[in-house]
Amino acid sequence: MTNVDAKTRRLGLSIKAREIAEEKEAVEQYGSSDSGASLGDILGAALKTDE
Repeated sequence: MTNVDAKTRRLGLSIKAREIAEEKEAVEQYGSSDSGASLGDILGAALKTDE
């Protein structure tokens, strides 16, 4: 959510803000672009299932 107006009971939402937040979370979880990990390494780790 980007803003809440209690007086008019409206919420302001932003898809772009959500995408930026998800990207930040992914970088924090899987490492920065400086970590030397390739996109394949990151996706492989994210998609890997315990066997």
